[in-house]
Amino acid sequence: MKAKRSVVIAFLLVAVMLLGVGFAAVSTTLDITGKADVNPDSAFKQDIYFDSATANEAGNTAAVNVNDDNKASFTANNLSGKGDSATFTYVIKNDGDLDATISVTACSVSVGDTSIFNIETDWDAAQPLAAGGDATITVTVSLKETPSESVSGSFIVELKAEAVNA
Repeated sequence: MKAKRSVVIAFLLVAVMLLGVGFAAVSTTLDITGKADVNPDSAFKQDIYFDSATANEAGNTAAVNVNDDNKASFTANNLSGKGDSATFTYVIKNDGDLDATISVTACSVSVGDTSIFNIETDWDAAQPLAAGGDATITVTVSLKETPSESVSGSFIVELKAEAVNA
């Protein structure tokens, strides 16, 4: 009786294993449905940066932020009449392996009446910056009106990058 029971148990175990192997052989397709989101990570953004900064007129200063190379600064000194301006040139580099769209913003950080300054850039945000490439942008600050005395202003320029959809 014991031998018969052992044979039946062994037969059932072999049958279960054969069922598993047979099911695996028949099931060759695995369908996975779902959604994946890909967001640019900080490593990508660090590959795009201000490489250099130049003040185009004497007496003004321009610099790349040593702690955050996505920011640069400039100071326009001794502007005295409506339309007086100072121009600054920056080189942006894309050392990454992805083309990117770049947005460049400039804002005044001066103490006092900042509403008298007009800030413009010549950057075309619709034009992607190629991987491995560089581009030059110009930032111009000018006076909207004549102040009662000569003024100076300090400004920050910031760039933000996003990978171009392939």
